Amino acid sequence: MSKYNSGWQRKKATQPRKQSKRSKKRLWVVQGGLILVLSTILWRVYDVQKVYGDQLEKNEKLAVDADNTLLAPRGAILDAQGNELAYDVPASYVDIKTADLKKYAAQIAAEIAPILGTSTSKVVNLLQEDSPWVRYPKPILATAQTKLQAAFDAHKWAPANKSVQWSADVTFSPTEQRLYPYDDFAANTIGFVEPDQKNQSDIVGVGGIEEKFNKQLSGTNGTVDFQRDAYGYPLPGSVHVTKKAQPGDNIQLTLDETIQGYVESEMAQLVKQYKPQHAAIIVTNPQTGAILAMSSAPSFNPNSYASASPDALYTNWAVNSSFEPGSTFKPFVLAAALATNSVSLYDTYMSGHTTVDGQTISDWDPAGWGVLTFQQALEESSNVGFAKIAEKLGWPNLDHYMNLFGFDKPTGVDLPDEASSILFKKSQQGELELATSGFGQGISVTPLQQVAAMGVIANGGKLMRPYVVSKITSPDGKVIKQVKPTVVRQNFIPQNVLNEVKNTMVLDVSDPKYGLDSSAKIAGYEVAGKTGTAQVANPKTGQYYSDRFITSFMGFAPAQDPQVEVYVTVDWPKTPEADTWGSSIAAPYAKAIMKETLDYDHIAPTGDVPSASADTPKGNQVQYVQTPNIVGLSQQAAKAKLSSMGLDSMFVGTSGTVEKQWPPVGVEVTKGSKMYGLLQHAEGSKVSVPNLTGLSLRDATNLLAALSLNISPTGNGFVTKQAVAAGTSVASGTAIPVTLSPQ
Repeated sequence: MSKYNSGWQRKKATQPRKQSKRSKKRLWVVQGGLILVLSTILWRVYDVQKVYGDQLEKNEKLAVDADNTLLAPRGAILDAQGNELAYDVPASYVDIKTADLKKYAAQIAAEIAPILGTSTSKVVNLLQEDSPWVRYPKPILATAQTKLQAAFDAHKWAPANKSVQWSADVTFSPTEQRLYPYDDFAANTIGFVEPDQKNQSDIVGVGGIEEKFNKQLSGTNGTVDFQRDAYGYPLPGSVHVTKKAQPGDNIQLTLDETIQGYVESEMAQLVKQYKPQHAAIIVTNPQTGAILAMSSAPSFNPNSYASASPDALYTNWAVNSSFEPGSTFKPFVLAAALATNSVSLYDTYMSGHTTVDGQTISDWDPAGWGVLTFQQALEESSNVGFAKIAEKLGWPNLDHYMNLFGFDKPTGVDLPDEASSILFKKSQQGELELATSGFGQGISVTPLQQVAAMGVIANGGKLMRPYVVSKITSPDGKVIKQVKPTVVRQNFIPQNVLNEVKNTMVLDVSDPKYGLDSSAKIAGYEVAGKTGTAQVANPKTGQYYSDRFITSFMGFAPAQDPQVEVYVTVDWPKTPEADTWGSSIAAPYAKAIMKETLDYDHIAPTGDVPSASADTPKGNQVQYVQTPNIVGLSQQAAKAKLSSMGLDSMFVGTSGTVEKQWPPVGVEVTKGSKMYGLLQHAEGSKVSVPNLTGLSLRDATNLLAALSLNISPTGNGFVTKQAVAAGTSVASGTAIPVTLSPQ
């Protein structure tokens, strides 16, 4: 029994020794493995520090010490009524971490593309770029930011995957977004903004007011601090504004939202109808030079400028263009010739064609209209007539008055890249060049130069600088600068000459026989206007295109107290050549804008506008007769002769025979028109002023012209008062002030 127990005890004693050997062996193996692993880790730590230490240190510094520019809100651009045409709103740039998203790119794009306002394909391409972070190229507004963050919080593309911190895969950096609430409304005048090529974190204005006043609009940028990773992207929740941005100043314009609306509507219809290469419409107050509306075609939407053509973005045809004006230049040549006494308004010439320096110049109707006065030359838009006027005027006088009217330099309008005129140099000034300049060919001028020059005729002699900015205000509303009308020069054209040209332009619109521009006539208003149809030179050959023209209309109303001036020009309208005229293309659109503006400004009509047909028998087709010679006849004989031809008569003077008549011999007039005869008088070189009371402006003008006197009218309608009493003897050329009122 005891042996058995001993044996059992021996086995018990020997077992621990065997286990101890095995345990020690395991321990050595584990210890050896641990030592090997630790050695590997230590070696790797050493290797990382040795190889990557400097770069990691740099990355660590970047992550804790980053800042960026905080874009200042640009000042607003306002119309004349204070409505915002361009303004900034808070926005954010979006940075997306792509590492976790690439395999879900299609699903994520379907979710967030509508929020970003773009296509799913563009989002897919963005997420699959070979970069750990990507930035959406356009800033988004606060509402879109909230929706985008919610989409990442919900991560519907991988709802069961909780291992990824999806919310941290999108970050936002504050910036500003420029909005243009009316899209292409006055876009060429306003301009647009884009990232600065020199500093992508900044914004600069391009074109229009945005460019011209970029410094005032920009304000002062602030600073934003944030932590960023090694790739330069902000870490979630680390963005903080450390220096607030100071908003820019506001720019208020002279553009009237209602008149600009009329212009935009008419421009859209014009472009639809004629599909021109370019077009421009300008509406101004001729008394001040303030631009009330301006539009150019092609145009663009500044909210999506990247999709517009370069021609639309960088060409404001109303400001940047210079071209041959054609017949809209004729009123200025006529004014210069009358001011220098080179011609009289009632001198005559033979229309049709003439030869200058071996070259034939023809009227638009080569057959002509027989003998015309220079007044009728403007009404008929006779190139031959104005070639002859220019010949009598001469280069020194023409040069001088082109400069006085402002055609020698840009107007100085407060918009960028204003074009310059191209006039003949002294070495180029030959007889033919003088003749063609007389009717607006061979020279190039700008729309704004023409508008400013026409303002001189409209406002009584002041060359006003066109302007579109009325004032600049600080963000808190303080007026920094108030812009006042600028008179460039004045009183360089006699008032009576301005009145003669103005009244002739009224006849151009209202005279059914000689006036070409009745398409601009507005019932109840005196409209002074002139159209132009100019050829376009091929810049490669120097020859004129056979099928390309620039048609224009320029005019103002009411003629005797102008409140609105309208200029419409259409480059290369797509119409048959026979239908390409300023009177058929540009004038109707100018008429519509002028009529709407007169109504909007509550300028009441004054009744029927006197015209050459005022005394024409009703119910019969208009008939024309040539004026006879009544000089040398007694008053009774002259009256009988005129009556037999269907003409009325008016005589001024004491008694005896007719010494002078108007119109001259051989001028075509309608039956029923008046002829004026000056009887003998005993005042030497002086003339007796007739009684003008009750006469229309036309009759009063013509009667005084027959007496070699001028008229200085005020008001509209018929003469109710004359400053120089009837019977008073005055010198030839005296201007007789009269007051007109509607009857």
